[in-house]
Amino acid sequence: MINLNDKEGMRFSINLLEDGSVITIDGEYIGTWSTDDLKDAFYQFTPEGTSNPLFTNPFVGFLCKEIEDWHNNK
Repeated sequence: MINLNDKEGMRFSINLLEDGSVITIDGEYIGTWSTDDLKDAFYQFTPEGTSNPLFTNPFVGFLCKEIEDWHNNK
């Protein structure tokens, strides 16, 4: 798991943690991530306070970019 005090350990402005949390590089919790149940796994992001995924993408980096754009425009 990423140490929240070690920003060098984070790859993106938005990070998917091993426990299913999605956080910003500043440590702000903004939702959860999961994979769908299909053979070719897609990554999904569900914002805090909602029950349905907002974004789905087969690539982690692209999903993180979608989440970042969404978060910056909230």
